Amino acid sequence: MTKDYYVVLGVDADASPEQIQAAYCHWAAVAQNNPEVGSTRPLEELQRAYLVLADPERRRAYDTRSQTSPRAEPFRASAPSPSPAAQPEISLRESFASARPSFEELFDRWWSNSSLLTRPKAERVESLTLDIPISAEQARAGGHATILIPARAQCPACGGHGAVGLYQCWHCGGHGSITGDYPLELSYPAGIGNQHMLQVPLCSFGIDNFYLTVRFRVTATDAVVPGSEERPNGQKAA
Repeated sequence: MTKDYYVVLGVDADASPEQIQAAYCHWAAVAQNNPEVGSTRPLEELQRAYLVLADPERRRAYDTRSQTSPRAEPFRASAPSPSPAAQPEISLRESFASARPSFEELFDRWWSNSSLLTRPKAERVESLTLDIPISAEQARAGGHATILIPARAQCPACGGHGAVGLYQCWHCGGHGSITGDYPLELSYPAGIGNQHMLQVPLCSFGIDNFYLTVRFRVTATDAVVPGSEERPNGQKAA
């Protein structure tokens, strides 16, 4: 059974939009930085609850239905293996070029965030799962990965109008926005194990219908020096 969205955000059923937004921002930050809280309030649930309760029409429909069905994450990709010394830099666009079930479907929905067309009210927040290979050395030392997020930003030259006075904006070619790959830097702590996972909202890039699930996958282990009691993942042998 789907959890009560008001319970997920920790607000009353008559909470104001401001209270709902404040609760989401608070719990999303806590879930990202505290694995214990994140296990009881997963970011996926927080985002799904916020997407519904922050929209007046969706909220009214939810209140009358009392519950909605969750949707399984369909999109997966793996980043190419980096060199042992390099910190990964991954293009999300290239990683999902062969995504399942459909690259076209994924990015049609992705760009709908910046489209003038009305998006379906029943649309759910879904996960993009990205596996990032790292070496055993990187897992022991900790570090960061940079993910390039495709997004559209308002053109600073014309303020999104596509024109300056009577003339087409030269900076954006009349589109009013600039499409590019914007960096998202994620840090991982020293001593992580295989399949260390982060869930990252993409709201700051204008993407409301997807969030990113990143899994750091340790691809190699170093040989253990004879007589050493320390294993390659940083844990002591029994």
